[in-house]
Amino acid sequence: MPTDKPIKRGSWAFQLGDILFVPPGDSYNQNYGIQLPDTDISHYYLRVDYQTLRRLPLSGAIVFNFKALFTPITSFRDEPYIPSIALKVLREGKRNLMEHKDTWHTEHVVIPALEAYEREQLEKGLIVKDWEPCTLDEYPWFPGWEEKWHREQGF
Repeated sequence: MPTDKPIKRGSWAFQLGDILFVPPGDSYNQNYGIQLPDTDISHYYLRVDYQTLRRLPLSGAIVFNFKALFTPITSFRDEPYIPSIALKVLREGKRNLMEHKDTWHTEHVVIPALEAYEREQLEKGLIVKDWEPCTLDEYPWFPGWEEKWHREQGF
């Protein structure tokens, strides 16, 4: 691994709650492998761990770092195309990957919410009717991201 070429990646998961770390045996772990039927969508998040590996130039040691970001699923409601992309991943993702990410325990709440957001966006004309979900041309930016960012930052 050369010192001038760090490895970068993002690992994602849909999860209940915005808990960063759960030690083995913690009661929170009992939520995995089951579907909690009465949990509101406001408790579900897309977690993305941005990870880097870098070799240090003097010691040759490899440093691993990550930053976890939690995005409430509800925030996708006004992000054009994002619900459609997330739905495509959940519906068409490789079975072994979806099992590894344990999407089953969140799908019963997340998928209906994303479907509703997608319908709203179609009705409002925020997305094109026959658009095939794919990586956006301006990835990672969705149409209107700057206005949303300014609004959330209090501009």
